[in-house]
Amino acid sequence: MSIIVVKDATNSKLRELESNASGQLKVTMADVSSLATESSLSSLSSKVTAVDTGAVVVSSSALPSGAATEASLSSLNSKVTAVDTGAVVVSGCALPAGAATEASMSSASGSLTTLAGAVTGGIVQVSSGSVSSSASQVFTNQAIGAGLTVKSSSVDVDAFKSVCVFGSTDNTNDPLEIEVSNDNSTWFELNNHFISIDYSSGHFGLNVDISARYIRLSKKNNGASGEIISAIISAK
Repeated sequence: MSIIVVKDATNSKLRELESNASGQLKVTMADVSSLATESSLSSLSSKVTAVDTGAVVVSSSALPSGAATEASLSSLNSKVTAVDTGAVVVSGCALPAGAATEASMSSASGSLTTLAGAVTGGIVQVSSGSVSSSASQVFTNQAIGAGLTVKSSSVDVDAFKSVCVFGSTDNTNDPLEIEVSNDNSTWFELNNHFISIDYSSGHFGLNVDISARYIRLSKKNNGASGEIISAIISAK
């Protein structure tokens, strides 16, 4: 037989523990100050909120803040755009603003092939195209009497940058002048350009850059006899 003793902290004595025939400890007094004070579970009835799940009515129950307010999924029917992928015809659908209008990529194949053919050594070769030009015969064996001055027909060179004047005359002593105008009515001498005439052949020529719209020639004959002149104004 074993005896279990415990220390009486109050009186500093050892005391035996006693049990009944079933081995249960006999306690005369115990400190229950820190234990729950409810005498039975029935006293908790008023402190517990009863939840009868069989009587809960979801449609009338209060919803938490932010909860969905739809009564049923069927009420969403009018708010959802139905997409029947089996009936969508892409070729017949309206395109959004700014969408590409190519029916297929094959339609762009020709343009890409042309561009690829213009690339040499990683550089796209660009052709400037032909340069337009114009040539007008302003004097054709024009006779100029002694002491007279003759004006040639005018040429519109507004679409050109460079102008060349050339021709021949049998009067190598008197000057040949260039005149310019913006309205083909009022004319001004281009005094900073002098057309030199070859004394042996009578040929002349001068290339100038010009910004005026119209150009013509003026030839004066100060000799005692008549003069014959031919001239061309070429623009490019």
